[in-house]
Amino acid sequence: MKRSSQKEKSKTNEKQPETTPREEEDAEDRSSLSDILEELRGFRAETKKNFAEIKKDITKLKEDIGQLTLRVNAAEERIAENESCGTEMTKVLVHVLRKQKYLEEKCQDLESRSRRKNLRIYSVPEKSEGTNMVTFINKLLNETLGITGVHIERAHRATGNGGGRTDPTRPRSILVRFQTFMEKQRVLQAAWARKEIRLDDRRIFFDEDFTAQVFAERAKYRLVRKELQERKIKTRILYPAKLKMFVADGETRVFANPQAAAEGLQEFGIHMDCSKDPDLEAVLQAAGWQTPRTKSGKTGRPDDLSHSLKTLLRPSPQNTNKD
Repeated sequence: MKRSSQKEKSKTNEKQPETTPREEEDAEDRSSLSDILEELRGFRAETKKNFAEIKKDITKLKEDIGQLTLRVNAAEERIAENESCGTEMTKVLVHVLRKQKYLEEKCQDLESRSRRKNLRIYSVPEKSEGTNMVTFINKLLNETLGITGVHIERAHRATGNGGGRTDPTRPRSILVRFQTFMEKQRVLQAAWARKEIRLDDRRIFFDEDFTAQVFAERAKYRLVRKELQERKIKTRILYPAKLKMFVADGETRVFANPQAAAEGLQEFGIHMDCSKDPDLEAVLQAAGWQTPRTKSGKTGRPDDLSHSLKTLLRPSPQNTNKD
C-alpha cells in the first residue's frame, strides 16, 4: 500500500510542472490591469456624472446671461433716452438763464429810466421838513441853491434801507421827483457846482436816485475811496458804478466795475474785497454742461428750443405702455 501511494504522488508531481518567474510576472500584470480597468470604469462613471452637472450649470448660466442681456439692453435704452432728455434740458435751461439775464437787465434799465426825474438829498435831519415836504424842498432849493420856479410832483423820506442807507442812526434820505428831467438836472448841476451845501450847520448832499443794484455796486467803493483819500488820490464814481481815479501828473484811471477796480488797485498795493454773484451759465459749463451753439457760434434758433420743449413734454414710452 505504501508503495502504491508513493507512486501516485510521484505521478502527480510529474503532472504539475513548476511555475517560472516569467509566468508569475504575467499573473501580477493581469491582476494590475484588472485593477486599472476597474479604476477607469469608476473614473468614467464619475466623469460622466460631473459632466452632467457642468452641463446643467452651463444651461442655467445661459438663462441668466439671457436675462442679464435683456436687462442691459433695457438699461441702455433708458440711458440713451435720459442722455437725449438731458441734452434737450440743457438747451432749455441755458435759454432760460439767458432770458432771465436779459429780463433782469431790461427791468434794471426800465427802473433806471423811471428814476430819471428823481434826485435824493442826504443828511437832512429828521423832522426838519415839518408837515409839508414839498414846501420844505422849495424853500431849501431857494435858500441853498437860489433856485425857484421848479415843479415838484412829490417828495418824501425813503423807507427802510432805501437809498444805500446802512446806518440806522443816520437820517433817511429825501426822495424828490420833479415834473421834468431838465428841472432835475438844473437842480443837480447847481448842487454839484457848489463845493459844500449846509443846512443848520450840517452838510447835506444831492445825488441821483439810483436803483438798489446800482447803490450796492457803488457802495463797494466806500472803504477803498477812504484809503485813496488818505493817500491824497482823488476819486469819483461815474454812472453806473465806474471808479475814476485822478493819479499824479493829470493822469486818470477809470475802472468799469468793482471787479476791474479790485484787480487794478492791486498795482497800488490796495486790497479791495469784491464779491460777485456767480454766472450760472459759466457754472454749468464748468460742471460739464455744454452750451448749445450752432456752427456759426450763435445760439440755437427758437424752433430748436420749441423742439427741445416738445421732447421734454413728450410722455415716455414706459408711461405709455403702462396706460
